[in-house]
Amino acid sequence: MNFDAVRPPRWLRWAAVAFVAGGIFYASVLASPSSGLPSMGPLGVLRIDKWLHATAYAGLAVTLANAFAPRARTARVVIFAVLLSVGYGVGVEFAQAPLAERSFSLADMAANAVGAGLGVVAWRALVGVLRQSGVEPAVEAEL
Repeated sequence: MNFDAVRPPRWLRWAAVAFVAGGIFYASVLASPSSGLPSMGPLGVLRIDKWLHATAYAGLAVTLANAFAPRARTARVVIFAVLLSVGYGVGVEFAQAPLAERSFSLADMAANAVGAGLGVVAWRALVGVLRQSGVEPAVEAEL
């Protein structure tokens, strides 16, 4: 079975990237911080905002990887998805810096990077499972 038979069209994959990036920007810059959230995340290990950052940027990296996937080799897809996600996160942190209710945070950037990395690792594992099951993603060209 060809992977392109079940893959959404290119415009829809990039629309998903724009939707996720827009949601992150809205939640990070335009919306006021939620005061109703618990202070600690799952297992009481990290603050909830770090979990939210990691989850959001994992989602961004996965949508980017999926959008790039049919046009590049998997290793390049992983690198581009992580670099673009982390770069977007750095940009959002700089956009937050002058805002009274927000602040610039290196810890948030680290959570973004960890989330993006874990997201593409999970995406890469899924691609491997699909390949082993006989669903072969087509590679159209190199980036």
